[in-house]
Amino acid sequence: MPDLTTHTAYTCQTNTSWETTVTGSKGDVYTVRYGRLYGRQADIQGVQYGYTCTCKGFSFKGACKHVREVEEQELRCGWNAELDPFVEADKAPNGNPCCPECGAPAIPFKVAV
Repeated sequence: MPDLTTHTAYTCQTNTSWETTVTGSKGDVYTVRYGRLYGRQADIQGVQYGYTCTCKGFSFKGACKHVREVEEQELRCGWNAELDPFVEADKAPNGNPCCPECGAPAIPFKVAV
Protein backbone atom coordinates (compact mmCIF):
# COMPACT_ATOMS: atom_id res chain seq x y z
CA MET A 1 0.00 0.00 0.00
CA PRO A 2 1.45 3.42 -0.91
CA ASP A 3 2.09 5.99 1.79
CA LEU A 4 -0.28 8.89 2.06
CA THR A 5 1.03 12.34 1.35
CA THR A 6 -0.28 15.40 3.14
CA HIS A 7 -1.01 18.87 1.91
CA THR A 8 -2.27 22.00 3.60
CA ALA A 9 -5.86 23.11 3.07
CA TYR A 10 -7.69 26.04 4.65
CA THR A 11 -10.98 26.53 6.43
CA CYS A 12 -12.73 29.69 7.60
CA GLN A 13 -12.14 30.51 11.25
CA THR A 14 -15.93 30.36 11.71
CA ASN A 15 -15.62 26.56 11.46
CA THR A 16 -13.56 26.45 14.64
CA SER A 17 -14.64 29.48 16.68
CA TRP A 18 -17.57 31.85 16.11
CA GLU A 19 -20.25 33.59 18.17
CA THR A 20 -23.13 36.03 17.89
CA THR A 21 -25.81 37.39 20.20
CA VAL A 22 -29.53 36.75 19.81
CA THR A 23 -32.34 38.62 21.56
CA GLY A 24 -34.96 36.24 22.92
CA SER A 25 -38.73 36.72 22.81
CA LYS A 26 -38.74 38.33 26.29
CA GLY A 27 -35.82 40.65 25.54
CA ASP A 28 -33.09 38.56 27.13
CA VAL A 29 -29.82 38.46 25.18
CA TYR A 30 -28.17 35.07 24.60
CA THR A 31 -24.84 34.13 23.08
CA VAL A 32 -24.90 31.48 20.37
CA ARG A 33 -21.48 29.94 19.71
CA TYR A 34 -20.09 27.54 17.16
CA GLY A 35 -16.96 25.62 18.08
CA ARG A 36 -15.49 22.46 19.55
CA LEU A 37 -17.92 20.56 21.75
CA TYR A 38 -16.86 18.78 24.92
CA GLY A 39 -18.33 16.18 27.25
CA ARG A 40 -22.11 16.02 27.42
CA GLN A 41 -22.69 18.34 24.46
CA ALA A 42 -20.44 16.29 22.20
CA ASP A 43 -22.29 13.15 23.27
CA ILE A 44 -25.74 14.71 22.78
CA GLN A 45 -25.00 16.19 19.36
CA GLY A 46 -22.79 13.33 18.21
CA VAL A 47 -20.33 15.66 16.49
CA GLN A 48 -16.97 17.24 17.26
CA TYR A 49 -18.01 20.81 16.42
CA GLY A 50 -21.43 22.39 16.81
CA TYR A 51 -23.61 25.16 18.20
CA THR A 52 -24.28 26.00 21.84
CA CYS A 53 -26.44 28.71 23.43
CA THR A 54 -26.39 30.37 26.83
CA CYS A 55 -30.18 30.06 27.30
CA LYS A 56 -31.74 27.72 29.89
CA GLY A 57 -33.54 25.72 27.22
CA PHE A 58 -30.29 24.73 25.56
CA SER A 59 -28.72 23.69 28.85
CA PHE A 60 -31.66 21.31 29.49
CA LYS A 61 -32.43 20.02 25.99
CA GLY A 62 -29.22 20.56 24.02
CA ALA A 63 -31.22 22.51 21.41
CA CYS A 64 -33.12 25.80 21.28
CA LYS A 65 -34.87 28.25 18.98
CA HIS A 66 -31.93 30.68 19.15
CA VAL A 67 -29.58 28.15 17.54
CA ARG A 68 -32.25 27.28 14.94
CA GLU A 69 -32.64 30.99 14.15
CA VAL A 70 -28.89 31.42 13.62
CA GLU A 71 -28.71 28.28 11.46
CA GLU A 72 -31.70 29.35 9.33
CA GLN A 73 -30.24 32.83 8.77
CA GLU A 74 -26.88 31.30 7.79
CA LEU A 75 -24.99 33.91 9.81
CA ARG A 76 -21.87 31.74 10.12
CA CYS A 77 -19.78 31.50 6.96
CA GLY A 78 -18.39 27.96 7.30
CA TRP A 79 -16.25 27.96 4.10
CA ASN A 80 -13.94 24.95 3.79
CA ALA A 81 -11.47 24.45 0.92
CA GLU A 82 -11.96 20.68 1.04
CA LEU A 83 -15.69 21.10 0.41
CA ASP A 84 -15.17 23.84 -2.18
CA PRO A 85 -11.98 22.72 -3.96
CA PHE A 86 -12.15 25.25 -6.79
CA VAL A 87 -11.95 28.23 -4.42
CA GLU A 88 -8.64 29.00 -2.73
CA ALA A 89 -8.02 31.08 0.37
CA ASP A 90 -7.45 34.79 -0.31
CA LYS A 91 -4.65 36.89 1.14
CA ALA A 92 -5.43 39.56 3.74
CA PRO A 93 -3.62 42.92 3.51
CA ASN A 94 -1.13 41.63 6.10
CA GLY A 95 -0.31 38.65 3.83
CA ASN A 96 -2.03 36.02 5.97
CA PRO A 97 -4.58 33.68 4.37
CA CYS A 98 -8.21 34.70 4.74
CA CYS A 99 -11.61 33.28 3.87
CA PRO A 100 -12.68 34.13 0.30
CA GLU A 101 -16.34 34.24 1.41
CA CYS A 102 -16.32 36.48 4.50
CA GLY A 103 -12.74 37.73 4.94
CA ALA A 104 -12.21 36.07 8.35
CA PRO A 105 -8.83 34.46 8.98
CA ALA A 106 -8.33 31.12 7.22
CA ILE A 107 -7.05 28.34 9.46
CA PRO A 108 -4.64 25.78 7.92
CA PHE A 109 -5.14 22.06 8.43
CA LYS A 110 -3.44 18.96 7.02
CA VAL A 111 -5.21 16.63 4.59
CA ALA A 112 -3.92 13.19 3.64
CA VAL A 113 -4.25 12.10 0.00
